Amino acid sequence: MNPSEEVATGAGALLILKPDILTAPCARCPAALARDTVRGLLAVYESSTAYAYEVDTSEQAVAWALSNIERKTRARDWYVRTLRNPHRHLADLRALLAGPLLNPAGDDTVRTADLVLGVAEALGFTVSDHLRTRCTQRDFLGLYADNTHFTRLAGSLRDYLVGQEVEIYRYAGEQELSTLHIFKEMVRRVVRYPTTHYDAVENLLHVSDPGAADWTYFLNTAFGERGRVT
Repeated sequence: MNPSEEVATGAGALLILKPDILTAPCARCPAALARDTVRGLLAVYESSTAYAYEVDTSEQAVAWALSNIERKTRARDWYVRTLRNPHRHLADLRALLAGPLLNPAGDDTVRTADLVLGVAEALGFTVSDHLRTRCTQRDFLGLYADNTHFTRLAGSLRDYLVGQEVEIYRYAGEQELSTLHIFKEMVRRVVRYPTTHYDAVENLLHVSDPGAADWTYFLNTAFGERGRVT
C-alpha cells in the first residue's frame, strides 16, 4: 500500500480487538510480559539502548519482531521506524512502563486490551469513536475480502470471527501510518506467541489504515449502522 497525501498519517486509523484478546486465555497477560512488550517497542525507536527483559522468552520474541519490522521497512515506503514528536511519546511509553497500569498492586496480570489501548494513547492516539459488536459474515468478508478469505485459512478465520465479539476503536491524532502496525507486530510476538510459529488466525488485533478497503467498510457499516458502546 502506498498511502496518498491525505492518509499519510495514522489519523483516523481503526484498531480492531479480535476475539482472542477479549476472552480467555489471552484476555489477561502477565504484567511482566506487558512491560517487556513496551520495552520491545522502545527498542524499535531507540536501537542503541539495551533493555533487560523480565521474561525468558521476551528477548527472542523482541528480536523476532525487530527482524520483521526491519524487513517491512525495507519493502514498503510508508512503513517507517520513526515517530512524530518522538521525545514526548518515548517519554510517555517510559511512563507507561513504570506506571500503575502495567504494575498493578496485588496482581501479576493485566488486561491485554488495556496494554494495547495504553500504548496507543502513549503514542499520541486518542479515541474518537468506539463500539463493541458481534462480528457478522458480512464483517468477515469486509475485513478479508481482498485477500485471506479465498485461501485455505478461510474456514478457520470464519470460525474464529463470525458470531464473536470484537471491539473497534477509531483514532484521532497525527502519527506515522506504520506506528500501530509496528506495535501490532511487537505485542503479537511478545504476548501472543513468543515461542511458536506465526498464527495467522488468532493474533489479538487488526489495524485498518485510512483509505484501505477494510477501513472504508467498517466506517460505512459498523459505525454507520450500529449503536455505540455506552
